[in-house]
Amino acid sequence: MSGSVVGSECDTLSSVLSKNNIKLVVLKDSGGGDARAGYCVGALIRERGLSTVIRGRCASSCSRMWLGGVERTLEGTHSRVGLHGNYNNGGGLLADAPQKLRSWIPQYAASVDRDLMEQWIHLPVNKSMMYFYNDKAELCEKGSCSLISGRTARNAGLSTK
Repeated sequence: MSGSVVGSECDTLSSVLSKNNIKLVVLKDSGGGDARAGYCVGALIRERGLSTVIRGRCASSCSRMWLGGVERTLEGTHSRVGLHGNYNNGGGLLADAPQKLRSWIPQYAASVDRDLMEQWIHLPVNKSMMYFYNDKAELCEKGSCSLISGRTARNAGLSTK
């Protein structure tokens, strides 16, 4: 799966899974999009016991898809998962988003670093993002990124391998 998340992905993936024996969902080069589709695909992936891998960038609602994997990996040194809250059409944080994410994320990533999660689910605008790689993590806000010392996708409780 790649590109923008437009809302039809859950139905499309369900149809593909009904006709094929798939064990791995590859997510590639997505900046996200429709939040409901991200949650739905993540839940569908988990229900089917599938694994997920990111090749390139998978951010925002795409990260919810990736978190659905029973095994989650990032392929290569430049692949990354980007996490933040849920936002309205104007880009501002939805009031109920932190609580929804606080209950949803640990169901899919039980060992998630709760302190980091609290930071990313409260990022005030959709242009801000916390990125996790195999060898580092960074917080990107207002066009600038800073390293999150000592953190990676694995030790933040996001990737499983």
